[in-house]
Amino acid sequence: MKKGVNISIKNGRRVVEGLGYYEPRIVNDLRELVRGSAARYGDKPAFRFRDKAGNIVRRSYNDLNFDVDCLGTAMTALGMKGLRISIIGENRYEWGVCYFAIVNGTGVAVPLDRHLPENEIENLTTRGKVEAIFYSPAYHDTMLEISKKNDAIRFFICMEKPEVETVDSNDPDSLGADMAAEDPRFMTLPDLIEKGRKLLKAGDRSFIDADIDREKMSVLLFTSGTTSTSKGVMLSHSNLAANVSSITSIININEKDTHLSLLPLHHTFENTVGLLFMLHSGACIVYGDGIKHIVQNMKEYNVSILVAVPAIFEAMYRKLQDGIRKSGKERLIKVLTGVSNLLRAVGIDIRRKLFRSIFEKIGPNLRIAVSGAAALDKEVVIGFENIGFRLLQGYGLTEASPVVATNNDFVNVPGTIGHPMQGIEVAIDSPDENGIGEIITRGGNVMLGYYEDAEATAESFTGDGWLRTGDVGYIDDEGFIRITGRAKSMIVLTSGKKAFPEEYEVQLNNIPGVRDSFVWGNTAPDGDVQICAKLVVDTENAVDSDGNLLSEGELAARFDAAIKEINKTMPQYKSIRYFVMTLEELVKANGIKTKRHVEQDKVRKMLEEAGVEIRKVSGRFIENL
Repeated sequence: MKKGVNISIKNGRRVVEGLGYYEPRIVNDLRELVRGSAARYGDKPAFRFRDKAGNIVRRSYNDLNFDVDCLGTAMTALGMKGLRISIIGENRYEWGVCYFAIVNGTGVAVPLDRHLPENEIENLTTRGKVEAIFYSPAYHDTMLEISKKNDAIRFFICMEKPEVETVDSNDPDSLGADMAAEDPRFMTLPDLIEKGRKLLKAGDRSFIDADIDREKMSVLLFTSGTTSTSKGVMLSHSNLAANVSSITSIININEKDTHLSLLPLHHTFENTVGLLFMLHSGACIVYGDGIKHIVQNMKEYNVSILVAVPAIFEAMYRKLQDGIRKSGKERLIKVLTGVSNLLRAVGIDIRRKLFRSIFEKIGPNLRIAVSGAAALDKEVVIGFENIGFRLLQGYGLTEASPVVATNNDFVNVPGTIGHPMQGIEVAIDSPDENGIGEIITRGGNVMLGYYEDAEATAESFTGDGWLRTGDVGYIDDEGFIRITGRAKSMIVLTSGKKAFPEEYEVQLNNIPGVRDSFVWGNTAPDGDVQICAKLVVDTENAVDSDGNLLSEGELAARFDAAIKEINKTMPQYKSIRYFVMTLEELVKANGIKTKRHVEQDKVRKMLEEAGVEIRKVSGRFIENL
């Protein structure tokens, strides 16, 4: 069923509506998703991961369904019906069990960023009116501290049985570690699952038969930012189920696939695509050993699917290119790519055979990946496509559950975010003479609103009910959506012309020796707005033949030459004027998006304290000011 998109004019707007390409596999709520998957896939592995002893463990679709029912039944028996319940921890099987047990008949899930400091966990649980929290053992001490201050949280449930130290009356830390044994609010997930198993066996159907209101808030997700500025996005079963159903209409994932989960599960991109969609499709989800072990895990688990952010794919591509250069096979790869492209033009695809040695190194079964959350360098998309690895750039936001549009199995145009998914419409609000304006969207995936913030909710929608994304872009004649940048980060030059940091950063990050970058508009003393960049030096690749980091002068010369080449590709008024270097990582929200106001304030304060203008320190290490 190949459909694509429909382009029309509605209320004066040019609207592109996603029609899908595959017959969608509709799911109406998350309980139906879990039970339906168990019925279809049964004892097939739903999850695989390594236990503490280093052994690979599997959990089937039936295991997941049974554990969710056991936990939900125990939670209902404890009086947790209708509560706001948080989850915090690393990606793991138990995270999903807790999540489904909450939303599928108990209460409202409030997932928390595992990197939050203790004070922000306290503040968000207070803002969200949280009365119970599931946590992994790494947060046990944090929960002990929070329990001393917050009487509103009635249940602290550890995903494992913590290894409690022997109590030593002369050791305050020992007494603190044993507090859970004395505080009845502390429980463990294994104990609750066993309790629920016994209740189910005795005929308790309170959770299994619980009514689910598909239109009410079931998940409360706090956006990035400090607790005072973060917004609580309210999502329903209908929102999430609509998004999962839409994804099935554009990407074919099935029970033969294995997905390596890399992004944090509290992040809506991983939650919807990497958990809900994968389970609905029958794939096996792998929880690996960390970012440093991606390649090893892809081989070990025969991974075929990746869902990640651009930084991961760009790093993979750079390593691949470095390996080709060091092996002296650049010319051979270029010739093979040319041959392959000629054959593909007449319908013959032998890329996987020609480049088999490359796939043996990164993952023999790797076939498709989806990138989201930030702009992706189109050179990386093209480079991977040339060897037979399809990398799809998608687009979404938490407020849309989150996926709005993506390239797919039928169309993959580098530099675009593809077409809207089935049932989702996208338009451009108040476009300028070039058709560029704010991207707006609507569909069943769009949030209920912001939690306890009617004003922010009203501001996030147009008068006729479209969700404002805050992203700026345009739609081409074939319905492909192209993003130029964020409205909030837009640089307005003295001439009135506009530039977007994102369009520069994608190219800057591709410079050898640059790990990351940040671009901003600096206002000079005479009022001129200058486009400037901060480059994070990649200390592994900016080295001499002896493996030592290049000098400041050598790095400055290399980067200056590369920036001049970038400037040649754009109008003179958009040229990068000055740049500084740093060894310090950029401040990011959720480890993904740069906190631009924080980075800009850091540079401004450094310059002010040093009493210099940016032009006088261009090419210098900012730490040396």
